[in-house]
Amino acid sequence: MKNLIGILFALSVLITACKKYAPAPEAFFIKPAYVNVIPSSPSTQGSGSSKITDLFLYVNGKYQGAYESGNLLPIVSNGEKAELTLFAGIKNNGISETTITWLFYNQIKIDTIVESGKTINRGFTFNYNPAVNFVWMENFDGAGVSLIKSAPTSTVTTLNLINSGESFENKSAMFELQSNISLGQFETAIDYALPLGNSNIYLELNYKCDVELEVGVTDGVTLKNAITLNPKSEWNKIYIQIAEAVNRQPAPATQKIYFRALNPNQLNAARVWLDNIKLITL
Repeated sequence: MKNLIGILFALSVLITACKKYAPAPEAFFIKPAYVNVIPSSPSTQGSGSSKITDLFLYVNGKYQGAYESGNLLPIVSNGEKAELTLFAGIKNNGISETTITWLFYNQIKIDTIVESGKTINRGFTFNYNPAVNFVWMENFDGAGVSLIKSAPTSTVTTLNLINSGESFENKSAMFELQSNISLGQFETAIDYALPLGNSNIYLELNYKCDVELEVGVTDGVTLKNAITLNPKSEWNKIYIQIAEAVNRQPAPATQKIYFRALNPNQLNAARVWLDNIKLITL
């Protein structure tokens, strides 16, 4: 038996030694120097504020993987010319486990040939997809404001425009709930026609808040919550998918966007800041 085991072991070593392994595919690497967004028309598309967390990479039409936007991108090219296609990835509703391809930005295409083993630094600038419909935008920098106070907000609560160290870009909006106010609500001044049955209805915004902030749609009577944002002490960018709320019954032809701050413990000076709001569809 021992002799048999020894023979089998020797054969396995011999077979392993005779195997031919294919050489590792040759690759080069791209280190993203920056990943940003520059609107092609700031007057109609608003701020370039973004939060691209991942890059979805295709090489010669084949999906290669999703990589965090600050990480190296390995390009398997075997020393030949490679056609690269990159899509921006974002956290849907700000949830880390739900990274999606953000189709509201154009893809980036690159034809390149780089020596295998090399690492090059390159920035990536995305633009908005020309098919995006900007239904409503508010950056609080104009002469008027398209958000109004709505019931059951106390008459004490007002929407203030700030242009200081607490603002995000230029002017930002801030409303404050005093210690005797448990909630405050603002909504768009007009209703907007949103495509029912469409899943690509989003609200982009920059925000920070001392208390929970509900964001949703309303017909003026029924509130349909899309998301409840947790307190954030620093400015945050978020892409909120409000399609489910828009399509939830009752689903009239036109609806408003609302922001509702909840202050059940009636904290002193509970505040909400907003900037660069965009209601977009695709």
